[in-house]
Amino acid sequence: MTIEENQIEKTILHDYFLNKSKYDELLISKMEDTSDWKVLLDNLQKIGPKKLASKQVDIDWLLAENGVTYNVYNDPKGLNRPWNLNVVPFIIHQKEWSEIEKGIQQRSEILNLILKDLYGKRELLKNGIIPPEVIYAHRGFLRSCDQIEYKTAKQLLVHAVDLARGPDGRMWVVNDRTQAPSGMGYALENRFSTTKIIPEIYKHVNVRQPSTFFNDFNKLLLSVAPSNTENPMVVILTPGPHNETYFEHSYLSSFLGHPLVKGNDLVVRHGKVWLKSLKGLKQVDVILRRVDDSFMDPLELREDSYLGVAGLLEVVRLQNVAIVNPIGSGVLENPALIPFMENICKFFLKEKLILPQIASWWCGQEKERKHVLEDLPSYVVKRIDRSHREHIYFCEFLSKEELKELKEEILENPNRFVAQEKISFSTAPNFVDDKLEPRKIVCRTFSIAKQDSYSVMPGGLVRVATEREELFVSNQRGGTSKDFWIVSDKKQNYLQNYSWNKSVSNQAESINDVPSNTAENLYWSGRYLGRTLFTARYLRMVLNQMTHVQYNDERKSESESLKILFQSITNITSTFPGFTEKMKRKH
Repeated sequence: MTIEENQIEKTILHDYFLNKSKYDELLISKMEDTSDWKVLLDNLQKIGPKKLASKQVDIDWLLAENGVTYNVYNDPKGLNRPWNLNVVPFIIHQKEWSEIEKGIQQRSEILNLILKDLYGKRELLKNGIIPPEVIYAHRGFLRSCDQIEYKTAKQLLVHAVDLARGPDGRMWVVNDRTQAPSGMGYALENRFSTTKIIPEIYKHVNVRQPSTFFNDFNKLLLSVAPSNTENPMVVILTPGPHNETYFEHSYLSSFLGHPLVKGNDLVVRHGKVWLKSLKGLKQVDVILRRVDDSFMDPLELREDSYLGVAGLLEVVRLQNVAIVNPIGSGVLENPALIPFMENICKFFLKEKLILPQIASWWCGQEKERKHVLEDLPSYVVKRIDRSHREHIYFCEFLSKEELKELKEEILENPNRFVAQEKISFSTAPNFVDDKLEPRKIVCRTFSIAKQDSYSVMPGGLVRVATEREELFVSNQRGGTSKDFWIVSDKKQNYLQNYSWNKSVSNQAESINDVPSNTAENLYWSGRYLGRTLFTARYLRMVLNQMTHVQYNDERKSESESLKILFQSITNITSTFPGFTEKMKRKH
């Protein structure tokens, strides 16, 4: 389908082509849309801008009704920021995705081997493949986890990778997330919401479904249990409701059927981890954690942590509990590994990397450091670890004084800095103000260990920049999201088939199986609810007395009974001084 210039004004693509020189997912040369997007564009045109706007409102309402939030720390708008989903999805064809999938599987395997090696034989360091400073200067390397052995065939069980379209038209790796990867639940909620609100957008588009992936994920959680029990106890460990992705923690708990717990719900006894329930202690076999490495065990890691479980690492050493992902896997999120990934791949697999990466220079090497400092404004500079949410420097926007300060900081601690080339992410259509606008995007997808390889989610989560010319793509900066479609030429089954056996999912069978902390919260919620109902009924009774016919006829002063009722309201609601002082009336 070729869109003529004189027809643009009549379509939802009005003003879409203002920046033709930039790479866009929708367009190729001569104002022609790619075949992957053709059917979707036809569907959008048939639906029309007014109905699309109405559907966008419906999606926003549904997400708010379902309580889908993304918490932002110190956000002036409040803690629970609504999750935003744009009505227009993002598309990649299966032919391209097949190659990307192989690249992700390869990368997951490389990171798995790196994790085994760094806490094991450390051959990468001994053979000079990675400089020691890259690892030992990174806060994610935990010496307490050294030489820990695991029963699972693979140590890296869940891997999230951020992808963006590079200048060569291929998907490039932007980031790896291995510590406690987030986004899986949001991706699933995006798919459910889109399917429910705007099913007509799927017409004649063959979209692959994620049900097989989630079946594999639940099987993985059950299979990594160190004991040979038929019904292993799996729990999802959350930092709590103030965490930015807490919605996803509770969502996955409900969806997969495993209890959601906090650190004080668990306890270590006799070399094992136990869940404190009303029925007593129940042994935990698998912990899917959403707590960062250093907070997992206050005895051996951060002593000020209230999020983890004291003595947990010792239980891991005894192989009495499986952690997904293992404590210490945050070291793999080190961007300083990127310059060495090609050599690491050759060392372990005797292969070349399938997926390209952002060109990166670790400043701990003299030649690379000089190269970076000679043309610092051309790079994006970041520290090698993100455990304290360090600032990323987009050097082209820094003043001369700021550049000078950054140079001095790099020279003082060169091992802690990485410079990356500045690339312009591709754009994709976003529905804004009754038309489509190009916005920069970053895709996140997931892989999980499955037998000797990895299973990759067909699609994932797409994050979108807030404005048309915005360079930053981040949920923390208020970006929105998209459903991520992998489309095929083959007809797909649109019935979601999540067929794991719910009987082996550890949903609470009775009130006695509820975690004790949850039960305590439910108890106090019931107490406060009962008190609220009592107060509301009492207030209603007093209001009825105030509107009594006799009282309406005698407005000169309140009756003695009303004065007593008003004073009782003050005592019941603890709103002193309230009505306990002399009541004054304006005449």
